[in-house]
Amino acid sequence: MDLDAQDQSPGAGVHIALVHWSFPPCVGGVESHLWDYSRLLARRGHRVTVLTGTPGAQTPDQPGVELLTHPALDLARVERDPGDLRRLTRWFADVLGERGVRVVHGHNLHHFSDAPAKALQALRGPLGLVLCHTYHSIWGAPGSGRSALTAAEWDGHYAVSEFLRTACADVLGVRAERTYLGIDTAPYTAVAPLDGAPRQGTVLLPARLIPDKGAMLAVAALDLIVKRRMCAFEPRLVLTDTRRTVDFHGEKIGFRESLEKEIEKRDLKPYVDFVEAGVEQMPDLYAESTVVVYPSLFDEPMGLAPLEAMAAARPVVVTRMGGLDEGVDADGVIGYLVPHRNAEHVAARLAELLDDRETGRRMGLRGRDHVRDHFDLREIYLERMREEYRTLLSRADGASAGGTRTGARAGV
Repeated sequence: MDLDAQDQSPGAGVHIALVHWSFPPCVGGVESHLWDYSRLLARRGHRVTVLTGTPGAQTPDQPGVELLTHPALDLARVERDPGDLRRLTRWFADVLGERGVRVVHGHNLHHFSDAPAKALQALRGPLGLVLCHTYHSIWGAPGSGRSALTAAEWDGHYAVSEFLRTACADVLGVRAERTYLGIDTAPYTAVAPLDGAPRQGTVLLPARLIPDKGAMLAVAALDLIVKRRMCAFEPRLVLTDTRRTVDFHGEKIGFRESLEKEIEKRDLKPYVDFVEAGVEQMPDLYAESTVVVYPSLFDEPMGLAPLEAMAAARPVVVTRMGGLDEGVDADGVIGYLVPHRNAEHVAARLAELLDDRETGRRMGLRGRDHVRDHFDLREIYLERMREEYRTLLSRADGASAGGTRTGARAGV
């Protein structure tokens, strides 16, 4: 099979499995990435099987992508059944063996339950698998973490930012290679650049509605803008509240209600809208926005939404938290970086960009070029990972031929 297939019919390239707990219509950064990545791999001629736990997961509208679900991968119930490891091992063996999968790329399998990682490790030799893993997030203080993956049993480890690469080493003791995910720029670069004419403006916060994403801080900043009349026109704040989204620690519960009470207390109801949007609706939301804010209160592993916004030629205002400044790495040129938990700074930058549309337009266009050059999922990440798969497959096949890996391709 040819790993160099370029925009061929599905089946010309190696068969790749992508494994993650959730998938659209469940919304989150990893979910959006896998939605785009699975389709792009298939367009390069590879067969792709997505293995997930989301009930009612949506199969991408791309020939060559198959989606299968198993309840042991459902985040709502992992670690509740001691039989998950046995069931997953059998399921993975059937699914991967029947389809001739060679490469398995897991995502965030180091958290929540060790059953998926252990099941895949058990099948690595018998099925001749190459196992890759991407770390999208990490919780815990240095030295306190425990990974469900056995590093020696996985062929490739990748972290989505330099910040997370360091966290992998400090918290989990895992050496991972920094590999920026990037975004599929095509839907976003199709958005028309910002209109420079002065008019009422919209601030968009494109994140899950949980406390750490900073919606309450955005409301506080909006309050300052309105009460101090910092803009020539009344602003509008749009908050995304997608009902089906990842919620690792039950953070969504009651948060919208608390937010609505705060909005009402500050007399801001006429200025705030909540919208429901999935992966494919995001370009339209960016098109309607004047500036995009991402005021995270925690150390973001990377932040794909600001990259989407910049690709859509919208100026961004983000907090200096975690890996966010690796994407927005030129303060005042392609976006604004502000101190975290500081409503005054957020309000000042938002008000500036709401009023000065020409600055926002220029900043947005520079941001678009920046994302195209450094974070294009098609041209950079996809080709980088295809080369990685090629190298790891060659290494695994060489080891098998040399007798260090036995039983390859055998049944389990």
